[in-house]
Amino acid sequence: MKNTFRTCKMLRVGGIVLITFSILGLASDVSAQNEVDVLRYSRLNPVGSIRTTGMGGAFGSLGADIGSIGLNPAGIGMYRRGDASISMGLHSSGTKVSLTNTTDDQTDVSATIGSIGVVLTTPSVNPDWPFVSIGFTHSKQAIFDQRLLLENADLNGSLLGVFHGMAQGTDNADLNDGSAFPFTASLAWYTYLLDPDGASNTEYITPFNTDTTTTLTRRIERSGNIGETQYSIGGTYQNWLSLGATIATSKVTFSEESRHEEIPTEEGTELASWSYVENLDVQGSGLTAKLGAIAKVSDWLRIGVAWHSPTRLKLIDSYNTSIRSVWKDGDVYEERSPEGAYEYLIITPSRFIVSGSFVLGKYAIISTDYESVDYRNGKLKSVDGGMSTGYSFEAENSTVNDIYRRGHEARVGLEIRLNQDFRFRVGTGISTSPYSYASGVLSNPSQFKASLGGEYRNERWYAGFAWNRTWYSEDLYLLNPLIQGSPAHLDRTLGMLSIGGGFRI
Repeated sequence: MKNTFRTCKMLRVGGIVLITFSILGLASDVSAQNEVDVLRYSRLNPVGSIRTTGMGGAFGSLGADIGSIGLNPAGIGMYRRGDASISMGLHSSGTKVSLTNTTDDQTDVSATIGSIGVVLTTPSVNPDWPFVSIGFTHSKQAIFDQRLLLENADLNGSLLGVFHGMAQGTDNADLNDGSAFPFTASLAWYTYLLDPDGASNTEYITPFNTDTTTTLTRRIERSGNIGETQYSIGGTYQNWLSLGATIATSKVTFSEESRHEEIPTEEGTELASWSYVENLDVQGSGLTAKLGAIAKVSDWLRIGVAWHSPTRLKLIDSYNTSIRSVWKDGDVYEERSPEGAYEYLIITPSRFIVSGSFVLGKYAIISTDYESVDYRNGKLKSVDGGMSTGYSFEAENSTVNDIYRRGHEARVGLEIRLNQDFRFRVGTGISTSPYSYASGVLSNPSQFKASLGGEYRNERWYAGFAWNRTWYSEDLYLLNPLIQGSPAHLDRTLGMLSIGGGFRI
């Protein structure tokens, strides 16, 4: 069957062309910008200093620490002398995926600098504001590294059936020149996975029944992060009210390679296997503002509040796809898509944080944070000119509003002073699911967190370690949910083992 139409399919002129596609075309051809992107850049897991990490991130009312500035800018106002610090370590990302009777477990480990910064403090001529501090810090707000493998699983259906449905009714001349579905069905046409049904120019057949069970292997590799550089200023009024402000710039990098491989189980098919590979690279930058206050209510009680403005992210997606078919007679065909690019905006929701801490003399500190984010306020927007088409994203933003909800996070941390120089820390937290009941998510995406750490600290310098871990679950659909039915189940674990230190200036 595949050789019958070889001549007409080889008329295409080869070559890779840089093009910009309308989001309307992408929506029916490859994964486009949607609610998944909004959540990816809105649900953060910041990496702080050794001290903030060890206490589970519950540091919004304590301050005087490099890691606390990104949480509550008022923390910089509590400094009485300068500070410089760095933390670095190993980040691990574990993914256990289950579908039908198949389970696979993968772990990705990478080295990273969690936070680095310097604070400069100077006396003030105003006695009500005895010190003013400025800070320049950088921290990771999210790390996207992940590896996923699902091998030899039974799938009730085939991705080729999706491509077949796209092509039906489309003239094969449009598939041949790539003007229709250049990232999906056109590639299937070129690799003989789609052939004309008889003499028809608009109806197609596949080399096997795509409604039957296929043997699936799926590999996904992701990498990247959100790095935030913060420029902060703050001071303390009459030794009881600390105020601070931060302007932060973000750099976003994200890449994903997804490889979908199928082996037909239908007897009599000429096809041995086929694979579909998607490559996505995202680069972008953003801007946000943060305001905060910390009040020393008494010698043992401190209260903090902070507000983070929405972050305006300007992103460029670059993407390509390829299909490879392997036939039982030894023939192999492979075709790559053009290079696509699209420029757009994501506005992440604002964040509000309320904190309280209890200072138990020189022996211990108990700290708590509550953070609220309404994920329904995340938005996709087009940009003027550039690699954009002015698409409104009305449908995608409506989906964001429907399937997300307000998220809540509670954090608790404890620091115990073992003696004059050594401190032990432990923390825990929970972050509720960002999904509404209407989303139909079956897993429990609430995040559960734990941490611990230790540090040596004297008047001149400090050094220590911290460990933290996060657990949660996700759904994964390999095909349209209407075709696949039940999703694959993902158990995710994120961990960070850090060392770090600093010195007083």
